[in-house]
Amino acid sequence: MVAFVIVASMRIVGILLVSALMTLPVAAAMRFAKGFKQLFIYSIIFGEISVILGLIFSFYLDVVPGGMIVMISVCILLVALISRRTIIRKKVDLYD
Repeated sequence: MVAFVIVASMRIVGILLVSALMTLPVAAAMRFAKGFKQLFIYSIIFGEISVILGLIFSFYLDVVPGGMIVMISVCILLVALISRRTIIRKKVDLYD
C-alpha cells in the first residue's frame, strides 16, 4: 500500500518532491502532537490539506502542481513553528 502511494504520488508531483511530501507534514505535526497517534493523525491532516490546496491553487494560478503543494506544506510548517513559539511565550509570560 505504501509503495502504491509513493508511485502514484511520483506521477503527480515528481520524484524529488515526494520526499518533501513525506517529511514536511510530519515536521509540522511534531510541533503539536503529544503522542505517536496524534502525530500520525496530524501529519495525515496536514498532508491532505497541502495536497488539496496545492492542486486548487495550481489550477487557478496555472502553475506546476508539485511546487505549489510543497509551498503549501512549507507554509503550514512555518505557521506551525510560529504559532507554537507564540503559544510557549504566552505560557511563560503567564508564569512570570
